[in-house]
Order: sequence, then structure tokens, then C-alpha cells
Amino acid sequence: MTGTGSLQALRDMTASREEFLLSEFAARFYPGIELPVLLTTLLPALSRLRLGWETRGSSDFRIFSLPAQAPFLLPRETVAMMEARLSTGIFDDDLQNLIERYIVQVTGKDWDDPVVLQRIRSAIMQQKGQYWKEGKARKIGYRKGYAVLAYLAYHTPVYVTQSAHLLLMLTRDRLLPARARILDAGTGPGVFPLAATWFARTMPGFSAEIFSLERSDPFIEAYRFLAPRYSAGMDSLTIHPPIQGDLRETDTLLLPSSLDLIVLQNVLNEFPGTPGDKAAIVTSLSRLLAPGGCLLITEPADRESSTGLRITVAAALGPDLRIHSPCSFIRGRQCRPDNCWSFVVRPSLRPTRLMQRLSGEHEAYRFENTDIKYSYAVLVRDSRRRHPYTVPGNAPFLPFSALPRHTGKRVNVVGAVMSADIGDAGTHVFLLCDGTQSRPVYAVLPRYHCTPDNRYLLTASYSSLVELRQVLVRYNQKHQAWNLFVSRTTQVLAAEPEGNAPGQ
Repeated sequence: MTGTGSLQALRDMTASREEFLLSEFAARFYPGIELPVLLTTLLPALSRLRLGWETRGSSDFRIFSLPAQAPFLLPRETVAMMEARLSTGIFDDDLQNLIERYIVQVTGKDWDDPVVLQRIRSAIMQQKGQYWKEGKARKIGYRKGYAVLAYLAYHTPVYVTQSAHLLLMLTRDRLLPARARILDAGTGPGVFPLAATWFARTMPGFSAEIFSLERSDPFIEAYRFLAPRYSAGMDSLTIHPPIQGDLRETDTLLLPSSLDLIVLQNVLNEFPGTPGDKAAIVTSLSRLLAPGGCLLITEPADRESSTGLRITVAAALGPDLRIHSPCSFIRGRQCRPDNCWSFVVRPSLRPTRLMQRLSGEHEAYRFENTDIKYSYAVLVRDSRRRHPYTVPGNAPFLPFSALPRHTGKRVNVVGAVMSADIGDAGTHVFLLCDGTQSRPVYAVLPRYHCTPDNRYLLTASYSSLVELRQVLVRYNQKHQAWNLFVSRTTQVLAAEPEGNAPGQ
């Protein structure tokens, strides 16, 4: 069975009818093939034609057309309200209560029982010890009861909050439809479904059908407790039971088709294997995207995980899979992914009740996980980009690749802001990228040089494009990087016309 042949066969079948049984399709085009095997093979073709499926009876499947969806649009005031709410760092009390209730169910003791807390502490420390190992020694697993409770206590509040920020980002970029079909691949205890539930609670008009994939039995048990209870009574959400399976075997799994959003959150860095192995997971899943869908990958902000994400994405790209954001291709080139340590910083989370009890009076540094920092990439199967801008051929801007020839000179440049302010009390520092550099490039603005003409650098959002006019080029030998010094005579401007910039 070829992809082209199955696609044409499905087109022929849907030419006169909006739904049909897979057994009818098989009898006409592929007699003798077992229906589950046939359906698994057809998933990419179903997705290209925006067709869904569901079981029918004990041995058949109903194939049906899915309506095209308009983007979920939010007024600017609503976006601002949502951002303000997230910036408070308060983790939802209902979800805190559910996590505490689940600990009671699993242990048979109060959630803050001293013995329970000590075992969760031990599991957290063991997970942190494994996480910071490198190479083959790094083995991260959540297959035992207290390992999952530790994950719920230490990681889940941060990851759910991070996911809420990302859902808002996708909405601003008009990538999320009003009725979204979402697959959270490697869901753990249901991190993205829980975030989507919070999002739907907060945002009237948003609805979703949510699927999840997870291989760990203890995680699936936690998911089945948390997700249905948190979303109870919400007609806007349909949350399916998790599919049990391994991400590395997606080509053989019976997964949903025609997805508007596929999420790989803090998953790929935990798998052994080469960037090519991880890229194969990404490309396999991307074939399940509906027209106009997107695939979101996030990883922790540490250097190894962040650059690993960029390397994996670069290996996955091709004619049918491209970067929407945060990278821009203003000069038609992509930077070296192994040199791209770039991440987002959002307002910190306030410690949950459980974190506070685990920390006691003296161990907040061990058991309070509150930093919201992450690297991400959004991939699409078409030509959409957050920033479609390209540098005009006659523009008076020096590419970063030419900086070595202009050391000690003042130049004009344009690039994307790829970090928060990573400077200190006396100096603002931002990572920049135009896709041409072989070494990191930073914009450096001493506080005493801040003026109304260059202050835009301090408010430019992550991935936004800026012009820097009359910056001084210097090379930092210690850090093997280029510094662009912004002074009182420097102008910093938005590189895109106001009407073309996304609502970031």
C-alpha cells in the first residue's frame, strides 16, 4: 500500500459521502487486510484529508469528515487579563486539592503525613540526581508509586503553568482553533490535559477534544484520577482515556488522526538515542497533523536539553515539516543548532502547599520548584512563520557572519531577541540571532546608557525582531562570543511594521 494510492482511494470514497465504515473501504480497495492494521497505515492519509475515526461495534471503525476550524481569537484585553493572572504565580487551588487527594488515595495516609513527605523527598532527590547525569548514565523513569508522587509534587505545578503560557502563545499566533483536537504525547499524569482544562475554565469559547499517549502504568493511574475530576462538568472538553504505548513505536500505534496540536513536553530529553532517533519520533507524529495543525516541542532550559531540542528539530526538518517559531529566517539561513542555547523565562510560580510542607523551614532550595524557564519549537507542515519578515537585499544591515571584519566599528544590524535579560544589576544582556552567526551574539546595554531611543530592547518580547543602529562590535575572548554594545547614540527599533507583528 502506497501513501499516494491510499490517499487517492480515500478521496474516491469521500467524494460522495461524509462518513463510511472501514470495512466498506477495505472491501473495495484493500481486501484481506486486517482492519486495525489498515487503519494504522491510513492515519497519515486520513489526517491530510481531515478525516477522523472511532470504533464501531467490536471489530469495525467509522471514518468521518471533520469540519475545518477557524482560529480561536482573543481580544487584547482578554490576553492581558490572562497574562496578568499567570504572572501572579498562583497554582490553581482545585488542582492542588486533587493532587493532595490522590496522594491520600495512593498511600492511605494524610497527604502531609511525615512518613509520606519523607518518602516523597527521597524520590525527588533520586530523580534530581538522575536528571543531572549526562550521556548513558542518565536514566529517568517514573514507574514506581512514590516516583509519580514526587513528580506530582515537584514537576507538575511548573509544567502545567508552563503549558498554560504555551496555550496562550499558540492562541496569540492564531495556531489554536476554537475547537481543537490535541494529542499530548508522553503525557505523564496528564500535564497538558490539565493545563488545557485550566485554559478552558478561564477562556469562554475555547473547547477541545484531548487525546494522550503514555507508557507508564503509575502515570496512567494518576491521569485517570486527576484529569476526569478536574474537568468534571465541562461540556467544552472531551478528555479521552490515555492510550498506552511507547513514543518510539508511533508508526505501529492506533493513534487519533487529523490533529490540530501535538505536544511533546519535556519528553525527548529523557529518551536515549541519537538526534536522528528523536527526530524520527517527531516526523512520525507530524504525519498525524490536520491541515493547518502544529507540533509543539518543549524541553527544560538547561544547556544540554535546550541545544538538544534545537539539534533534534534541525534533524527533523524537511519539505513537509518547517519551523514556525521561535526561529526566524530573516536571511534565509538557520543558525548552528548545537550553539543555540535559547529559552523563555516567565514569572515564577509561588510554592504550592505540598512544596512548602516538603521544604520545611530550611530546604526550599531542594523541594520548591518554581522557575518557569523552557525552550520550545513550533513546527508546521506548511510555510507559516511567526515572523515572515526577511531582510531586503539593499537594507543597510550587516549580517552577523560579517562581524569579525568590523571589530571596533559601529554598525547597523537586525536580529531576533532570543533570551530574556541575562545580565546583572549594572548591565542588560540579550542573546540575538540572524541565522548567519557561527558564535553567540549578544546585545549589551549598560544601564547608564539607557535612553528613550534604545529602551525598546528592554521591552521586546522573546523571538521578536529588532533593528540596532550604531552598535559597537567587540569580541569577548573569554566567552568566545560577539558583543554588540548599545550606547546613548544607538537606536533600537522594531524590525517589522506594527501591523505585521504577531500579538506577542
